[in-house]
Amino acid sequence: MAVMRRVAAGVVLCWAAMAVVALLTSGRLDEVRKTSGTSMLARDAESARAFDLLAKQGGRVVPALVVYERAGPLTQADRAAVQRHVEQFASVSGVVGEVSEPVRSADRHALQVAVLLSGKPGMLISPMVDQLRQIAAADRPSGLNSYVTGAGGAAADYVDSFRHVDTTLLALSLAVVLLVLLAVYRSPILWVIPMLAVVVAYLSAAAALYALARAGLVSVRGATPEVFTVLVFGVATDYALLLVARYREQLRATADQAAALKAALSGGIPTVVASALTVAGGVGCLLVADTNALRSIGAAAAVGIVITMVVMVTFLPALMLLGGRRVFWPATPRPGQSERDRLWRHVAAFVGRRARLSWMASTLLLVLLCVGLATLDASGIPPSALFTTRTDSVAGHEAMRRHFPSSAPVVVLAEAAVSGVVADAVKEVDGVLAAEPRPPARWQAFDVVLDAEPNTEAAQRLVTTLRAAVHGVAGASALVGGFTTELIDVKDAALDDALLVAPLILLVVGLILVLLLRSLVAPLLLMGTVVLSFAATLGLCSALFSLLGYPVMDASFALYAFVFLIAFGIDYNIFLMARVREEAARLETRQATLHALRLTGGVITAAGVVLAAAFFVLTVLPLVPVIQLGLLVAVGVVIDTVVVRSLLVPALAHHIGPVIWWPRRAAP
Repeated sequence: MAVMRRVAAGVVLCWAAMAVVALLTSGRLDEVRKTSGTSMLARDAESARAFDLLAKQGGRVVPALVVYERAGPLTQADRAAVQRHVEQFASVSGVVGEVSEPVRSADRHALQVAVLLSGKPGMLISPMVDQLRQIAAADRPSGLNSYVTGAGGAAADYVDSFRHVDTTLLALSLAVVLLVLLAVYRSPILWVIPMLAVVVAYLSAAAALYALARAGLVSVRGATPEVFTVLVFGVATDYALLLVARYREQLRATADQAAALKAALSGGIPTVVASALTVAGGVGCLLVADTNALRSIGAAAAVGIVITMVVMVTFLPALMLLGGRRVFWPATPRPGQSERDRLWRHVAAFVGRRARLSWMASTLLLVLLCVGLATLDASGIPPSALFTTRTDSVAGHEAMRRHFPSSAPVVVLAEAAVSGVVADAVKEVDGVLAAEPRPPARWQAFDVVLDAEPNTEAAQRLVTTLRAAVHGVAGASALVGGFTTELIDVKDAALDDALLVAPLILLVVGLILVLLLRSLVAPLLLMGTVVLSFAATLGLCSALFSLLGYPVMDASFALYAFVFLIAFGIDYNIFLMARVREEAARLETRQATLHALRLTGGVITAAGVVLAAAFFVLTVLPLVPVIQLGLLVAVGVVIDTVVVRSLLVPALAHHIGPVIWWPRRAAP
């Protein structure tokens, strides 16, 4: 025992040292976040190729529109102030080319000025837009309002939405974990051990992701840091709950603390490892996606889960051995004590008596929730509805729609030698309002305005027509990119990724379950329940989002939801069925199922509450897509733990009996 304690102390000191080093040497994940316009694009999308080509020849620009608006007709003083601002805009660092002259609206109530901002690597949009906003807000007549909108204004507001949120998100995640641990353990001491392990897991995983991003091996884009934070906290707490519950169970069976820990780990560690590999394998399937943001979240999540698993199967057991029984005070486990969880004894008894009713009623409930899928709208969130607050870019977009005709900006690129022919082809397209050439370069660029609102079917039809026209020019190698085409290409990429990733994750997770359970029936059964649970969650949340005023989802939203909910659903399936398989070595399958439900019901439910609460924390962000993801995962995990894992799966396993282990006759 003394030797084991010395080894445990050494493990604790090593992890503590690594955590301190990680804290001192790593920066915030926000520092390595990439915010380029290609984050949501596929690698081979035409708009992405146009983006990269413009960047290479120094011509990548992001258009910003400065809109001035008055409730009544514009005055001479208004026009004079705007003209002064135009001269000042040209002096802002990062402004490319000529600033356009003010364009007056037909109703004479508004003016717009187009400013091209540099999109070169290293040039940050937010500082440039901030300067434009400061200039436009200064020295203007009373009653004249100004906004900076367009792609530049929206990009700046998107980046700013993440500022200062990391600290808040981290604090809320810690608070959630602390409250759940206190509620579960009801001990003034015990919560410290899993909390220390969770914090070390997060610091280690974040440091690894930061180092990989700095080395260029992993790309951190969009909301990846925020999703990574809540994911690591949730998963780490889940593993801590499982292992501590196993240890407490064994302490009630033996007076030898070392033997109790060894017995707990012999069953707990394989379950944690299998769970981690399943979730990491599931989210890791995103690495094959073409969309940059999907690959970013997939890589970050896989790294975080694997490192979290390593910490929880080494650092946490060492802490538990050093803590011993006394950390469970006042409910110190003693040999011979029985489990006090009456709720799960009653649930298991009900499932045993009414197995058919339990799984049929659960299935019917999930099917009814699927009805909400009829309201699903994944056409893509328009830029004006991206934020929960009325940002400056949104207000400017609304002003543009009030006073100016619909216009969708695109960029056409062609080989300079045949650029004249391409320009003629562009102008012949019905629906092109304007086509202005940029300064000459190897690739000639044209700023084209289409007669449509961005993110609409009309814009998509015009872009398709325009692409067909310029692609038909021999030797031009023409590309059509820009803000409007990026919105269209995002939808196409999301569909392609869904068709590739969804079957792959089912295959990967299914194979892991077959290897773990050594059965074909059980994995098929479990996969079916999580797919049904996902569909029910998506249906319920589709209706919920409409009630909350967020009826439209991003095209890639369903894929995000599918990956996370399938991975987490299987995760909790492993918690339950691994224990069923373990108990079936000494009990008949139906008895083993009920016994496993009694032992794991409370742990799985607590783990689900932690993970749901962790993802719910994402709702503090002012971005609608992130809020939707947080709500959906939270709701999905609750449905999975309360309905699927507590009733549906154990009732089906009890009803089917030993057949669930086919082709084996029983669990080995």
